[in-house]
Amino acid sequence: MWRICGRKKEVETNIMIRLYLAPMEEVTGYVFRNVINRHFGHIDRFYTPFISPDNRITKTRSAGELLNANNEGMDVVPQILTNDSEKFNEAAGLIADMGYKEININLGCPSNTVCSKFRGSGILRVPESLDRFLDGVFNGEDSIFRRYPDFRISAKMRVGYRDTDEFSDVASVMNRYPFSEMIVHPRLKSDMYSGKPRMDMFDRACKELTAPISYNGDITGPEGYEAIAGKYESRITGVMIGRGAVADPGIFRQIRTGERMTADELYDFLNDLYESYRQHLSAENAVSKLKEVWSYTVSLIEDEKERARVFKTIIKSRGEAEYKDAMLAAKRKIMQGIRFM
Repeated sequence: MWRICGRKKEVETNIMIRLYLAPMEEVTGYVFRNVINRHFGHIDRFYTPFISPDNRITKTRSAGELLNANNEGMDVVPQILTNDSEKFNEAAGLIADMGYKEININLGCPSNTVCSKFRGSGILRVPESLDRFLDGVFNGEDSIFRRYPDFRISAKMRVGYRDTDEFSDVASVMNRYPFSEMIVHPRLKSDMYSGKPRMDMFDRACKELTAPISYNGDITGPEGYEAIAGKYESRITGVMIGRGAVADPGIFRQIRTGERMTADELYDFLNDLYESYRQHLSAENAVSKLKEVWSYTVSLIEDEKERARVFKTIIKSRGEAEYKDAMLAAKRKIMQGIRFM
């Protein structure tokens, strides 16, 4: 059975806590964020998948993420992945010239490839290097603030590399700089995405960090959001959702209004997402994109055997015709398992 129903109920929620769509490489790019915004809305801010200034932001993928025409009607914050303040400031200048008011620094990516170059959460293992990088960003001769004094810099960070004892040193460095916001994912780099978020470390972050704080990590439904919002209402400014939103694209609307996504809405969303990718990609690449999305969305099927059958049908599809046939078959399975309350 799919955990979706059609009931709409009135809910009370603290709208002062903003809702963010997380940056997920190759998933929540401008095509995805336009489609989810069009179908469900209620997202206050969108963060681009990380852009590496090492490859120059004018290259195809990055240019598409930043093009104003691809972000109309949305509050979009570009995310930068680097440990080089000179390259950061060069990229920040180009981004500011395009009209953006904020950049988010990626200090959370746990990829071994990224971390081996002391980028993402990899730089957290050496607080001295983090300090030098941030000093160049905020105080260097080519700092973005020399041209744009009101520009904002936020960060998305983990709570350490291998050990929670590292956090105080990292927090001490972060507190030296005027970040507009810190989005804290309470896992270590070594945790990757396994295990439960270390909520004791989020408690510490709320106490030790001086900048405004937002929460990120394992929010998969309104209950998870309410638990965080209820406990940290007086401390956090936002809640960021990534994997939970790819699995259930109606999650933001449900949090705000109580209206759950229906099976028809899910099908229409996925079909629109595919057609939107087809405007930019070949049919084969568009199918590959949707398979990645389905790897999360299929979690909505409670029955393990049914979940495996539906996902296998999607994954085995080759090309547009087979994928669309698989989608129709999946929709029938969805409709069979729905209970409208």
